[in-house]
Amino acid sequence: MEVKTQTRLSWLALQVLLVAALAPVLGAGEAVAQTFSEEHILIVIDRSGSMQLVRNNGQTRFTEAIRQAKAYVNLPSSRPRSFAVWTFEEVSYIKEQGFADAATTLSTLNRLSVGNGVTPLAYAVCDAVDELLQYEPGVNAKKVVRLVSDGEENSTPSSSQCHGPDSTSPYPNFSMDSWQWKVRNMLKTGDPLRDDPGPYKLVFDVNVLYDYVRFARAGSPVREVSSTGNAAPIRPLLTSAYFAFLQGVSKDSGGTFTAIGDSSPVPVQGDTNQDYCVNDTDYHLVLNHYGNTVPPAPVAADVNRDGVVDYYDYTIVVNNYGSGCGSSPAVDK
Repeated sequence: MEVKTQTRLSWLALQVLLVAALAPVLGAGEAVAQTFSEEHILIVIDRSGSMQLVRNNGQTRFTEAIRQAKAYVNLPSSRPRSFAVWTFEEVSYIKEQGFADAATTLSTLNRLSVGNGVTPLAYAVCDAVDELLQYEPGVNAKKVVRLVSDGEENSTPSSSQCHGPDSTSPYPNFSMDSWQWKVRNMLKTGDPLRDDPGPYKLVFDVNVLYDYVRFARAGSPVREVSSTGNAAPIRPLLTSAYFAFLQGVSKDSGGTFTAIGDSSPVPVQGDTNQDYCVNDTDYHLVLNHYGNTVPPAPVAADVNRDGVVDYYDYTIVVNNYGSGCGSSPAVDK
């Protein structure tokens, strides 16, 4: 088995060298095909009380949220990327870091800690949209709000532009003036009160952690309590309507939606078909569409979501080949 594995890795290494040789040739075509010259990404991380809940692997949801954010920042890309980091809790949010490079962002993520407060998700997301639209507006940049949360919008203040009741109708037909309707409008138009059939101005990437497992400290209940004394219950399970909201808006905006169950394996970079294993299926998907833009190449083949299937996507798959394959059965699709 060891000899076979070494042979396989050697073959993959050879393929990387061959693709690397092609990269300069394909570079000119890629530059023409790509729509954006750079990316501006605002990572919005939930640090509310429910993020203290412990997953089956013994780590808190907040720890997993930080791990996912760091993995995303570490992804190589063909475009320059600038990151800002916010956290939200109680009835507000904290601008942990303004727009900076990947190294600075990783340092910021490493110092963050979880809190106890309630969850002003709509407030944080909508203000993040404003921040992105105001940052270097003259640059032809892809604007991304990347949310890492376990949901439970419950404390957006009435003064916020996206305050509102829960929608009484599910995605995509949100009730007018609901917070879901306003958040979607912000991502589409930059105005919470303007619904428009046109394309989204921003991309909404979502990692949602879910499923009630157990408390962080035995015998000590996890509560979300704001500094004003207002408390919110932590629901055992997120509703299907909430999942539909996050997944629908993410997909429609051109973003990615990843659900991370407390008892499930964690996502692996380079896993194109979400079977928690980077294997031949992922390798051949990227290789078969190498050099193509998205579309016509499928979105899944563009691992780092920069609009083109290229050397960066290929190296992500190769460098992670075999990762996660022991945590759940691989299923080729």
